[in-house]
Amino acid sequence: MTENRFLYCWFDTEYTTLDLNQAQLLQIALIVTDDNLTPIPLSPKNFPGELLRQDGFSAFIKPPPRKNISEHVLENYQPLLTRCESDGINVDAADELLTSYLNYLPETRASNIQHRPIMAGNTIHADYFLSRKYLPRFTSLLNYRIFDVSTLKLEWLFHYRGTPFKKKDSAKNIERYYTGKDKILGNQHDAYYDIQASMAELAFYRTKISLMADGQ
Repeated sequence: MTENRFLYCWFDTEYTTLDLNQAQLLQIALIVTDDNLTPIPLSPKNFPGELLRQDGFSAFIKPPPRKNISEHVLENYQPLLTRCESDGINVDAADELLTSYLNYLPETRASNIQHRPIMAGNTIHADYFLSRKYLPRFTSLLNYRIFDVSTLKLEWLFHYRGTPFKKKDSAKNIERYYTGKDKILGNQHDAYYDIQASMAELAFYRTKISLMADGQ
């Protein structure tokens, strides 16, 4: 590798309860991008084709017994739970898939951890916590830093007094700023939709803050 690319690993999880000490994974999703938020799609050998999207991939996890799932998730995440029950893989397989996917990037093997891809997303500390717990091989390939779009969201709302970026039921708004090839499908409670929305949200803040800096 002659030059270190700056890469983001846009990552999101859905899980069984907001109590992270008790939470178990229900879905994972990943899109790798460069620093311009352009997706870098990968096609690892022997990777399950049904899990791949044009820009990344998504997989459902076998759910635990319902007694271990919060009432909120049981009441509001039924489509997700149905997919987990019908198409879910075990969490070790999910870790292996994430690892094999990222192993196609030379940056993940950089001896200097600062040159490895950075996990990015909204409220990303929760996903990082769960990935360290359940997906250790995947997490070991990444930078120790994380990038949380929520930080820019707070800066935009509280300091710049900006208008919130609309994500819920707002596929067209997300498409306006999303730089990938995948269509914006699904909605909240879908990990792949959430990372597409997070990428678009960061692009939105970059555009607005840049225009303000230029006096427009």
